[in-house]
Amino acid sequence: MRNERVRLQPYVDAPLARQLAAYSAAMGTTTSFVVQAALRQYLDRTDDKTLLLGQLARLRRACDRTQRDLEIHMEAFAVYVKLWFAHTPQIPDNAKDSARREAESRFVQFQEYLVEQFQGGCRFVDDLPREVIADEAELSKMASEASAAPAGGEAPSGTRDEE
Repeated sequence: MRNERVRLQPYVDAPLARQLAAYSAAMGTTTSFVVQAALRQYLDRTDDKTLLLGQLARLRRACDRTQRDLEIHMEAFAVYVKLWFAHTPQIPDNAKDSARREAESRFVQFQEYLVEQFQGGCRFVDDLPREVIADEAELSKMASEASAAPAGGEAPSGTRDEE
């Protein structure tokens, strides 16, 4: 069964009409198909600009979350350094070599512990509340809109004889 079609006769500038005819010929489609696909994309808001703006918004939220995580790490490090200075006594000159060796040994232990934690997937930042970057409904909607857009080269009604 053929879709009901309505003939429209909009006016366009002559250079645009020539560009449309050249594009249609190069793509092997009718001008009706190109105009219908462009109108559908424009009215359904599935053009590249709209999709890119949605992706940019998600990237912005991800960037904001990364900035928040960095600020948390900086604050935690500042607290650690303040506590370290407050609770670490001055070392006499004759004990500095021994203290340096002990510090290097403890730092190696710290690195090993850090590697174990990181490989195990347990991270401090994962325990913090997170902002949702994009929920499933938003992603599904964008995926369906992208897949619903007509593929270039096929006529919407199955015919290619009208222009």
